[in-house]
Amino acid sequence: MKIVFLNRLELDSGYPAGREGHVFIGEEQGNWTAGWQETVDGANADRTIWYEGTSWEELLSSFRHGVAGRMKEGYRPMLDGMLDDTPFWERKPQLQSLLQCYADGREASEEVLESLRLWRRTKAAEEKRPAYMIATNRELHGLAVYLPHTAAELQQVPGFGKLKAERYGAELIALLAQTERGHAYPLDWVSGAVSAEQYAAWTFAQREERYGKSLSLIREKRKLLAGIREGSSLAELAERMKCPRRDLIARIEQLDDEGYDVLPLIEQELAGVPSEEKEQALGAMGELGDRFLKPLQQRVYGAAAGTEYAETERQYEKLRMLRISFRRSRKIAI
Repeated sequence: MKIVFLNRLELDSGYPAGREGHVFIGEEQGNWTAGWQETVDGANADRTIWYEGTSWEELLSSFRHGVAGRMKEGYRPMLDGMLDDTPFWERKPQLQSLLQCYADGREASEEVLESLRLWRRTKAAEEKRPAYMIATNRELHGLAVYLPHTAAELQQVPGFGKLKAERYGAELIALLAQTERGHAYPLDWVSGAVSAEQYAAWTFAQREERYGKSLSLIREKRKLLAGIREGSSLAELAERMKCPRRDLIARIEQLDDEGYDVLPLIEQELAGVPSEEKEQALGAMGELGDRFLKPLQQRVYGAAAGTEYAETERQYEKLRMLRISFRRSRKIAI
């Protein structure tokens, strides 16, 4: 294997002293390898392979995910820039990042958290929106840590800017105002409460998580494309990917946007749809455009538009697949 990239990382602090390692990328006959070679007191120890294969995209995501994990543990590179162009230690931490770092590292009252979760469930039901769009788990944890008692204090909590504070502020303040807290506002004191080591470990943990998600998406894409090539049905793919059909079709639409050939699957799934229904849908897309599905559903299905959730979902599913066919035919025509 020919090494095309090599960088040394040393353990900045902690036990054992003298521990270091090398991250590497190698290539042999079109196959890429990325990994970590650890050394202790100058002698090679464990080698961990992060990736072996032909995908450069997956190689880079695997490499960055692995590097972020080592840097989270306290290793520091001889040459920085593997994750970002600007070395981490040359950046001045922003207060919002420090606030999030501090909150993530603090325990919160389970009683307060449960009251916030109940509020979120209630709002999600009222607004008919997913709970995470009301507030994420991380945002609820931040509220339980910082315990704002006024609208101005609420806007200092990460995730609660002016719009969200205006929308939910009164209810959240009423919920938290009677809870005692042991800190003051404004929260600029947090800058002195987070050490450089804590902030570095937290930052690299965020990057490890981000690259991990990116790597997972790449692997799922490869798995999905393999299933399409094999002629799997939508139901079989949903089972294989452990993914709801609605989300699966969204991923297939993304693959089509990226230029992958998904038409064999689309044609297979639409084979049982009556020709008249297809023609009505494609004609409506030509007239109304294909961006918004609700007008198309009303035009195509009219009084027959699904009143039950399952039937409505099935109608939207067919329209999404027909939209892929419609867009591909327009690209070919151009």
